[in-house]
Amino acid sequence: MICMCICMIALFMARSSLGVAILAMTDSSRRNDSNVEIYEWDKKTQGLILSSFFWGYMAMQIPAGLLAKKYGGKLILLVALLTSGGGWPCVCVCRVVMGLTQACLFPASHTLLGRWLPASERTALTGLVYGGSHIGTIISMPVSGVLAETALGWKTIFYSISGLMFLTAALWYWFAASSPAEHRMMSVQERAERPTPWKHMFTTVPLWAIMAAHVGGTIAYILFFVDLPTYLERAMEISLKNISRTLISCLQSAILSGMPYVGMWAGSIFSSNICEMIFNKGLLSMDASLFGTACGLVVLAFLHSDHKQLAVCVLIVSLTLFGFIHAGFMVNHLDLSPHFAGVMLSLTNFAGSVGSVLTPVATGLILKDDPSDICRWRIVFLMTASILVGCNIVYIIFGSATRQDWDTPDYDDKLKAELGIISNQSAWEDKSNEPKLYEVTSFPFMAPMADGLPAAPSPGP
Repeated sequence: MICMCICMIALFMARSSLGVAILAMTDSSRRNDSNVEIYEWDKKTQGLILSSFFWGYMAMQIPAGLLAKKYGGKLILLVALLTSGGGWPCVCVCRVVMGLTQACLFPASHTLLGRWLPASERTALTGLVYGGSHIGTIISMPVSGVLAETALGWKTIFYSISGLMFLTAALWYWFAASSPAEHRMMSVQERAERPTPWKHMFTTVPLWAIMAAHVGGTIAYILFFVDLPTYLERAMEISLKNISRTLISCLQSAILSGMPYVGMWAGSIFSSNICEMIFNKGLLSMDASLFGTACGLVVLAFLHSDHKQLAVCVLIVSLTLFGFIHAGFMVNHLDLSPHFAGVMLSLTNFAGSVGSVLTPVATGLILKDDPSDICRWRIVFLMTASILVGCNIVYIIFGSATRQDWDTPDYDDKLKAELGIISNQSAWEDKSNEPKLYEVTSFPFMAPMADGLPAAPSPGP
């Protein structure tokens, strides 16, 4: 679990660094600095660049789930770590490639969690592992701002992240294991692979409910993940690049930019542990994790740059409540089907990735070239809040935490029966009434057989 958490931290540092780096890459105040390249990208172009990661991320979702199930989560996550250490030229191409590989992150993690964790510990430990994604963002936001002000500028961000990726990949290779099946006490039956029940998955209504919640949650997360740096920098006038370069300024920037993600991390950790205890007692069903975030977005929509501290507080509360998804729909795949949780997550994550691609583009179209306009941000926040409420209502009505019949161990036998395939034993029993070649036919002059041998002919009258 510790290794998985470290992987989450490293990969999300790589994923989130561009949100701050792109501010430095387009910072006109350093245009005269010969050591730093500055690009004249408008907001629409920036939205396309920020969304390019999710083009590859979406395309690889379902294959990633199948690969994780077939080859195990250890190898798939190792590939994601190694290839996420790419360089900084050709930003969009690199981000697409990074998206292709990081698409393996959650399906592989869900596959590992489904194989390793008992049901009684699933929610709490899943929150611990996925909490690493928020820690990575917490670290990446302020650290990227500091690195952007070094002599090499924004390039330092990508060089540093690359080194971290290769180091984490080495640690993962040496210390991780794909499943308990590697243990010598695992039985042959437990090692056996089962076919993926695609038909039953797509006809499972609770899976579609999870998909709806996943779409809404992903849209909200991408809004915070990709556009929050721009909102804090341009609309709230909270510098993420430490313009005055003083220690106090650095600390203020780090605290203000990172605290909302600290709240999200705290929400994922503590909600998972608390809800595990409450849910095990049958007192609560976690199915309303998006409502709190929607309320926070509504409040945020009506704040101005004069309300910096209040805006940060609202963001902290909103993201803390958003962390409850790790005790809600994000762990629900493991409830429905522990064996196929990784494949199911790849399906719902694919649907969510559609929102991942569209959200930065839609935000860029709404903000246009004026990201400091609070009225435009109001439209973004209110639209997102509406989507969250709608998706969460669908999840509440149709969601379930009951393990599905097709995930039970005897499902293979039921599937064979449905396909008209019978076992050799059944076939033998069906033919039991047919004459056997080895049977001896009894004639009138023969007495009953004894011990399988014909008796001597009986004497005549």
